[in-house]
Amino acid sequence: MNLETIQLDKILVPIDGSRQAFEAARRAVYIAGLNHAEVTLLCVVDLNKEVAAFEQVSLSGYVPAELKEGAYNLLTELMHEIPREVRAKAQVEVGTPAEVIVETAQDGGFDLIVMGSRGFGTIKSLIMGSVSQYVLQHAHCPVLVVR
Repeated sequence: MNLETIQLDKILVPIDGSRQAFEAARRAVYIAGLNHAEVTLLCVVDLNKEVAAFEQVSLSGYVPAELKEGAYNLLTELMHEIPREVRAKAQVEVGTPAEVIVETAQDGGFDLIVMGSRGFGTIKSLIMGSVSQYVLQHAHCPVLVVR
């Protein structure tokens, strides 16, 4: 067996405001520090939760600035907690969270996704949230799920 070292350059951390997501960010920052990796905090604005279906039709693809602003505020607050020696950036996207996380990880060439687990939802997702379950099944890179 060959146990080679793994080089981690880019770590993606989806943030939804939950306690588990903040714990995932804390662990990702620690891992990044050990590997001199860059952390990207990603917040996905889910229009299906924020805007009623009828309103989405009338918006014609326009995303109200205040929806993104809340996401940026959350990430800005979290960015202040990251030690200066760890390279970090914030990113806000709009879409279905699970799909956007997988696409962002793939398109951005991330080496690791560190995300929180949510313990509620359907029977299928009693132990793990449906978003983390989807990411585990579809991501091109390793996924660390934090409880």
